[in-house]
Amino acid sequence: MGIIGCPILEDEIIYSICKDKDEKKVYLVDTPPAHTLKNKLVRKGIPFTIIDEWEFKNGYAEIDRENGFNVIIIMNKLGLHSQPNDLRCTIEDQLRFLHSRFDSIALYYGMCGNAGWDVSKWASGTIGIPVFVFRDKNEEVCDDCIGVAVGGHQRYCDFVRKYTGMFFVTPAIAENWDDFIGELDFTKGFEIMNIHTIKEVFQLYGYKNAVKIDTGIGIGGEEFEEGCRGFAKITGLEFITAAPGSVDLYPAERLYRDAKKALMS
Repeated sequence: MGIIGCPILEDEIIYSICKDKDEKKVYLVDTPPAHTLKNKLVRKGIPFTIIDEWEFKNGYAEIDRENGFNVIIIMNKLGLHSQPNDLRCTIEDQLRFLHSRFDSIALYYGMCGNAGWDVSKWASGTIGIPVFVFRDKNEEVCDDCIGVAVGGHQRYCDFVRKYTGMFFVTPAIAENWDDFIGELDFTKGFEIMNIHTIKEVFQLYGYKNAVKIDTGIGIGGEEFEEGCRGFAKITGLEFITAAPGSVDLYPAERLYRDAKKALMS
């Protein structure tokens, strides 16, 4: 089973692997964006094997496909989400090139601006293996990483209505706030460490508050608070906490479960 993921959703990857108690071998393709996931795998005590990126892409990596269950993880760079068309083209090209390395693929991405894009349907008519994305209980594809955190499309719409005009921050965003801000479409071309400039940009787009969404599967406690303070210092936003019950991990649980189940079909 392959996992292709965005760093903002790496906590969901760790959560999925930890929740699966079956025996398995975990492989991590050694790409630059994989370094934080590597550290989290170590901290969680999850055994894994590093495989060279070139060897994996060219079919030379030593992976036993005959005995047992393998999970192979490829992490992409964070900035793909900032340009929806680039994200879509990159993922589809990646799936075309790598699908022969897997028997099923779990795609740890939201649509991120690609309204109506269902890569599972695209894959069913283009490549020879099933590809799964985050879906909610109504079978709808999750909009983005926030939609994944709050439980899907309709819950995301309700969440946005409740916190209209506010910026949303999950533990993964708080942990990577400097890179995340730098890859936002409306901050392109600005120097991130120029505090006054970034504050002015957020003010220009009407942001005054940020909503802290504690998913319970990433950094927490003081570490989460520290990330939010760093985010607030640069952006000038004031933080509030999402109401209890806002988080629903169903999409993350389902994605891994569906991709694994497909191996037995």
